[in-house]
Amino acid sequence: MHRLPKEVGKWIYNFFYNERSIAYVKIDAQLCIATTGGNIKHYGLSSLRIGQPVADQLEFMEGLLPCPELPYHMAMVELPSGRVADLHLFADDDCVWLLFLDATAERDNTQRLQQKAYEMTLLQERERQLNEKLQSMNEALRESQEGLQREYQRAETLLLNILPASIAERLKAREQIADNHAEVSVLFADIVGFTERARSVGAETTLAMLNYFFKAADLLSEQYGCEKIKTIGDCVMAVAGLPATRSDHAEALSHYALELRKAVKLERFAGEPLRLRIGIHSGPIVAGVIGERRFAYDLWGDTVNLAARIQTSAEPDEIRISDATQKLLGPDFACDPLAETELRGTGRVRMWRLTA
Repeated sequence: MHRLPKEVGKWIYNFFYNERSIAYVKIDAQLCIATTGGNIKHYGLSSLRIGQPVADQLEFMEGLLPCPELPYHMAMVELPSGRVADLHLFADDDCVWLLFLDATAERDNTQRLQQKAYEMTLLQERERQLNEKLQSMNEALRESQEGLQREYQRAETLLLNILPASIAERLKAREQIADNHAEVSVLFADIVGFTERARSVGAETTLAMLNYFFKAADLLSEQYGCEKIKTIGDCVMAVAGLPATRSDHAEALSHYALELRKAVKLERFAGEPLRLRIGIHSGPIVAGVIGERRFAYDLWGDTVNLAARIQTSAEPDEIRISDATQKLLGPDFACDPLAETELRGTGRVRMWRLTA
């Protein structure tokens, strides 16, 4: 047997030394198999026939021999056994050596790495999808929270439109609202000739006028620290001195009445300026919240009833106040005394006309 080329011998020694599987086939000048060696069967080549053309027996050699340049390398060749080999061809004086190196472990390792890379790619894609979903959910949650916050603010605004702030807080704490107030002033004000004039101008004009009137009442209540309790048709009811106690409740509500009368004169209704009848009385009352669904903050007591009676007795454009209220006013208010008047359900009452 001819000696292997030095390069081939060194190469074989290297792979034996590193415990790599190796086999060889010697191909003569006629390209027939001359000798075989190593674990050829290991590669599924046990049927190789000595002296027969190698290209007829090794399909992967077809078209390769004669190789124009040697040595020549074929990497990762699938063999009949299902294993994988690196094939190297080397030239000798009168033959060619075909060497097989077992590359199955490398192939399997590569496949494992590829599988790991594929799995990692899948995990990364899944992570990306989950992050997108999480981001979408966070965005939806943020929008939901913003929506809830808007609805909460809307509900708070509506509640404060119905109740004084301190009463609203107590109601949210599920506290029963029923308070006695020893000294407050109560006002009623309604529009002179409302029913007749509303009949002549129609609903749209009537509602526009009422909206102007009640908005003016709201703005002035904030300005003078009063509370508009409710509206009854064309009548507004307001109070000073609750829910927080104040010693100047009569003066605050008198300022309110004077400014409200002045404000409505700027509006016309059925071709004429608005005119009010206003009544004020001071004394003790009971205040509380009634109802659960359509709840209301309201006032009760003789003080409320007398204020309503005084209002109905007033002349157009007149602010009538009780003797109790007049006694609480300072020198800055001008009042004209009126004769004692018989009021329904009350008896004879001394009243005053608040002029300025």
